[in-house]
Amino acid sequence: METLKAKWQEMGLYRRILLAVMLAEIVGFLIAYVIVVNRPGLEYSGALLYPHTEGELQIYEGKIDGEPARFAVSPEGEISYQWGEYTYGPWQVVADPTAVPDGFREKNGLEIRRGDEVIFRGIYSPHSFNLLIDENGDPVRGTFSVGGVGGGATLYYVNGQEVTREEWYEPGLGALARIVLTPELTHQGNLLLWFGTTLIALLNIFQICFPHFFFRLGLQLRVRNVDAVEPSDFYIAMEKLEWAILAVLCLVLYAAGLTVIM
Repeated sequence: METLKAKWQEMGLYRRILLAVMLAEIVGFLIAYVIVVNRPGLEYSGALLYPHTEGELQIYEGKIDGEPARFAVSPEGEISYQWGEYTYGPWQVVADPTAVPDGFREKNGLEIRRGDEVIFRGIYSPHSFNLLIDENGDPVRGTFSVGGVGGGATLYYVNGQEVTREEWYEPGLGALARIVLTPELTHQGNLLLWFGTTLIALLNIFQICFPHFFFRLGLQLRVRNVDAVEPSDFYIAMEKLEWAILAVLCLVLYAAGLTVIM
């Protein structure tokens, strides 16, 4: 304890502040990572929707592009979606073994209906690139969507065709099948990135506590009396700058890993 107290007292204000910042980053982001990793949700449209129940309904709720988003799924496979002021559905996703195309071994035959209209009939293949294959054996291609600003307004395009904002946020058939049939939960927070960033943070803490260590380490095989060698003012300034850069880098990496959906 006396050694730690002496080490703290020998530090200038700059080193103390950086050391406190590094320790706060490690502890603060450890708490944040523990919280988000233990809060599973359904990945949809680059965000997590968190599950809960309302009566018999399974609800997945969160925010997408800053607006409230909510899926409601019944035990019978009825699903509806709300995003912001828009309401979509309901659709009915029902198992139908007779919808499996000839020559396919998949057992996930299904129909997707909106009211009395059958809008899809075929198989759901959760582990393939094309989630849906229709009853003729043709894959249902995903949509290519892009948004941009033109004439002061946001424009939305799906497969090269301009669509309304409401149409842009309508869920695809593959997403409906996935949410009803295989709603696997995941979490935010890349623990591997947290671990790697923590190693960088600990290295920076070591450098702050023991300045010039790597300077003298590099001279061990070239200079007899290493302790008699003093770094230049320029080296000291660059060393202090490196500490600050690493502190900012750790902050950015911690924050980036916290938002990754696994």
